[in-house]
Amino acid sequence: MSTATFEDIRTQAEARLGKNMKVKSMIINRLGLDVEPAVVSDNQPLFGRGLEMDSLDTLEIVVMVNNEFDVLISDDDFEAFGSINALVDFIEDRETAA
Repeated sequence: MSTATFEDIRTQAEARLGKNMKVKSMIINRLGLDVEPAVVSDNQPLFGRGLEMDSLDTLEIVVMVNNEFDVLISDDDFEAFGSINALVDFIEDRETAA
């Protein structure tokens, strides 16, 4: 049974929303997109009809994540690029494991 209080949960949720917004802003800036971060859904695909990233964009994001969060993404971690949420989940999992 969890002993987290409402304030604990609220703080965690706000931190997660902040990290999602930070990652969205970083991707938008890195890719030079003309869109506001708030418009990009946290579940929007990064490839295809989502943000339309390609393999070069992926490499830039890998470097960005490594530099900003000190998290390494390997060739086997392709699931991390499913969406903003998937990427932030991946970052948080690696930060927790460290």
